[in-house]
Amino acid sequence: MLSPRNPSRRRCLRRTALAALAPLSPAVWAQPPAEPARAERRMLQLLDLSPEQQELSRDYSTGVRLAWAVEGQRGHPLAGISLETLTTDGSAASVAAALDRLAQDKGLLALVGTVGDALAVQVQDGLARRGLRLPHLGPWMADGRHDANEALALLFASRRMQLQKALGSAYGMGVDRLVVVYRRAEDQRLYDPEVAAMARTLGLTLQRLTGTSANRPADLAARLPTAGAMILLLATSAEVAEFTQAMARRGDHRFVLALGDVDAPSLLQFHPGQGVPVILTQVVPNPLRSRLAVVDRYRDRLGALYDEAPSPISLAGYLAGQYTAALVRDTAGPLTRERLLDQLARRRAVNLGGWTVDFRDGRRGSQFVTPTLLSATGQLIG
Repeated sequence: MLSPRNPSRRRCLRRTALAALAPLSPAVWAQPPAEPARAERRMLQLLDLSPEQQELSRDYSTGVRLAWAVEGQRGHPLAGISLETLTTDGSAASVAAALDRLAQDKGLLALVGTVGDALAVQVQDGLARRGLRLPHLGPWMADGRHDANEALALLFASRRMQLQKALGSAYGMGVDRLVVVYRRAEDQRLYDPEVAAMARTLGLTLQRLTGTSANRPADLAARLPTAGAMILLLATSAEVAEFTQAMARRGDHRFVLALGDVDAPSLLQFHPGQGVPVILTQVVPNPLRSRLAVVDRYRDRLGALYDEAPSPISLAGYLAGQYTAALVRDTAGPLTRERLLDQLARRRAVNLGGWTVDFRDGRRGSQFVTPTLLSATGQLIG
């Protein structure tokens, strides 16, 4: 069973880690060199630090930077490659400004570990509009619209895969109607085509509930229709917790389905509503129980360098960083953006200490999804 370790300390450490990253934000773009020297080779991580996404972004960024600490030592693939950070507030203007800076920086080798999902989609859309071919490695992107892009390394299961697995686990409940809750209209615009297509495939009838920026998750819970045996909430850990707390106060104990953006330890820290069962999907091995060598190494170094509790999100970030190291190691000749793109397009399988990234369908490096149930009694099962 997953359980957080000293949650107040965990959040404090995240804030400290983020403060350390802050100086690497827009200032690093002041005068990007046209042709950086070998010691100045650079990759960049874009983060969405809007209030709704900052918990997820901090966890994922922690994992990526942990991989850099492990693989950036002398003689390792990431030695001599700096990882810079550029933060956004999630707004269209902020993302556009970040993309404009990317377009001006000819020396940048790749994007690594963009997070969260909406930001990753916006970035990939923006790269396409600008005609900018830049390796985009291991973004946190469940959305499937860019799966076929050869410059994009999507390492984890798509939203469709997660939904199919989660709904399959609830098949015995006789679910045929799903209430889909979008936190805001922009979320519905981004995600509804994929959710609707999945629902048609599974024979589900959808009922949609969409909020606005003025709505709290509790406001949306108060507006839930009575029809629908299960609720799909596309939101973050804190939002799922507030939403289920409001459901519990109303005596509504229907199943809530939440996908990989919801991290089990973080959800428990925020105290989800008592008596409301939640099905989560995880797209990486259990970060506490898995005996894979790469997970053992992740746990060991996470504890030594960050004194952090393992979580699925930071493990995913660590795997994204490890994949980047493997790609760099296998790229022949002097490391350039073009050589990275060529190596990425080959879609070779990579074994990361027992965890295999294998683009068998040419699109996703992994189709692994495992459901986890937060039962009505508050126990995590799976």
